[in-house]
Amino acid sequence: MRKKYKVGLIVISVLLLGVISLGVLRIFYHEEEEKREVNVTSVISNIDDYGYSLDDRDTDYMKEVFHELENILEAEEVDYEAYAEALAKLFVIDFYTLDNKINKYDVGSLEYILSSSVESFRLKAQDTIYRDVIDNTYRDRIQDLPEITNVEIVNTEDTTFMLNDEEVEAIKVEMNYQYKEDLGYDGEGTIYLVRNDIKLEVASYSPSIEEV
Repeated sequence: MRKKYKVGLIVISVLLLGVISLGVLRIFYHEEEEKREVNVTSVISNIDDYGYSLDDRDTDYMKEVFHELENILEAEEVDYEAYAEALAKLFVIDFYTLDNKINKYDVGSLEYILSSSVESFRLKAQDTIYRDVIDNTYRDRIQDLPEITNVEIVNTEDTTFMLNDEEVEAIKVEMNYQYKEDLGYDGEGTIYLVRNDIKLEVASYSPSIEEV
């Protein structure tokens, strides 16, 4: 009886120790989770009438171009060619700078796209260029990702664009661009912008300066 009693006591002690250890580990893990810095962003500037915003996580180059756009849009008479060029630059910077994106679902440049095309653009980006972006919710990502450092306008011209089976006026901007480090991403592209009231919106983008 004493042997059975001792065996039972040992089993109970081991189980009790396991439960206590598990509880301690859970508390420790929870505390560690709370200590980890969550990757969040906040808006630091807005161009309210146009729906454009700038985040604290945006690069210095994007902030520079954003402020250029602010000045263009604050003028008494907006120069739409300069507006198109600045917006095209912002599109490229935000879309191809993946280093500051939280995950594959954090697609850049959506605020510049035609509202009717946002969802299809987002899904295509998630399946292509954003597909392999590792989650960085806790700022612990180790991955080489691109950052645009310069966008050069090659050509800007007034043209037309077929939108919903209707030919509309558009501005075509051809560009090439450079990265902080060459990781094999697109280096040139063509963008078509159409006017919606006072606002220009991206109707089409192709990663090539050839005719689309």
